[in-house]
Amino acid sequence: MTHSLHPLSVPYRVVQAGLGYVPLVVFLAVASGSVAGAFTPILWFLVITLAIAGITGWQLAYYRRFAYETTPDTFDIRSGVISRRNREIPYWRVQNVDISRNVVQRALGIAQLSIETAGGGESEAVLRYVGYEEAKRLQNELRRRNRREEATEGTEPDERAEERLLYEITPEDLAVLAVASFDLRLVSFLSVLLSVVAPPVLVEIITDLPVNPLVVVGAVIALVVIGSAIVSGANAVINTYGFRLTQAGDELRYERGLLQRYDGSIPLDKVQLLAFRENLLKRVFGYSSLVVETAGYAPGQGGGVGSESAVPIAGRETTLRIAREIEPFGGIEMTRPPTRARRRYAIRYLLGLAVLGGVVYVATLALGLEMYWYAVVLGVPLAPIAAHYKWKSRGYHVGAEYVATRSGFWRRTTRVVPYYRVQNVIESRTVFQRRWRLASVLIDTAGSSSLVGGDPRAFDLDEREAADLRETVAGRLQDALTKRR
Repeated sequence: MTHSLHPLSVPYRVVQAGLGYVPLVVFLAVASGSVAGAFTPILWFLVITLAIAGITGWQLAYYRRFAYETTPDTFDIRSGVISRRNREIPYWRVQNVDISRNVVQRALGIAQLSIETAGGGESEAVLRYVGYEEAKRLQNELRRRNRREEATEGTEPDERAEERLLYEITPEDLAVLAVASFDLRLVSFLSVLLSVVAPPVLVEIITDLPVNPLVVVGAVIALVVIGSAIVSGANAVINTYGFRLTQAGDELRYERGLLQRYDGSIPLDKVQLLAFRENLLKRVFGYSSLVVETAGYAPGQGGGVGSESAVPIAGRETTLRIAREIEPFGGIEMTRPPTRARRRYAIRYLLGLAVLGGVVYVATLALGLEMYWYAVVLGVPLAPIAAHYKWKSRGYHVGAEYVATRSGFWRRTTRVVPYYRVQNVIESRTVFQRRWRLASVLIDTAGSSSLVGGDPRAFDLDEREAADLRETVAGRLQDALTKRR
């Protein structure tokens, strides 16, 4: 049976499209100056009326020519006003079926349905907009048909699996998330920006004020940092409010969002790896976040392509417990890179400071302005400290059924990959690594984050150690595949 979009999608899309043109109209009105002023009220009325009529006519045509239906083997969509497009999506390719609703959509009773497929770089199909009950029906129907397509011969998937609550965010966790969402790297960026490259013009303005200039600079930095913390914290709360994670049969289901409500699923058999993310503040509070990466594309769930947040924030033990329910694994004891990698990091930071100081000094001579290039020297004693913590934050672990990697100090990420999910193991050495007899090992998975460098990597290992790690993971991959057959 063929279905259409919800009738209320027409006025909603008309208003949505009209609001999108408002900035352009304002810009043209300001840029044209006297030409815009020559428009009489009647002429403005006619122009606006014609624009609204054109947008409404287009959206009506889009609504009338958009249809979808579920066939025995595929989900079919026909769309397009001028250029027609017919899509047939096999059920076995369906990765996720997500529902999103903002405040206005919830008031109208409509929702956006997004269908993600394995290996896709974007949503395979988006229905804007259907009734919320229809969206839930489609979500359940596509999930059911997908499970039936992937069920082994002679077995039948459990269609009546009860949902089991795994995690529900608490007000305390939400408060910690609001505080811990602030990126502390902004502080160092502002310090460099205001104290190293601030032009003398700003200095003169500050010195003319009736207060100590240092107090003014400190107040500016404090205001920017506090403002950034408030904005980032509010954004985290709005996106994560009411987060619930449940398990029903062979999939995880989540709900989240205050203004924009999301309702989606994570198929357990599509999970490629687990990632624990802990910035500095989370580690101080004893919290972490759990992100799962799937083989498909999931926009905006975990901060990256192909990532979905399974636990936005919780105590480390809670996060670890839920992760082991998704993919069983044991303890993780990291093996760090050799100490000569730490010396390499320190030298690299010192060279970076030298280049920065040279650039600022040249700019000082070229512009004839005093830009405090010598302030870069303050970073010299910090280079060995930064190198130590970078070295300390990197490592890998080889388990019986899985391999894990860790990297990052400000935003530390620990990735756990079952051997049967590994696609390829690549050992690489840059020109600079070869001088130090170091190499890195990339553990490639089917996750989409590999396109943006998100695959697990063991950085700066001894050359022999890197070769051993590559051979070990490749061998255990074959053993794992043999066992699963």
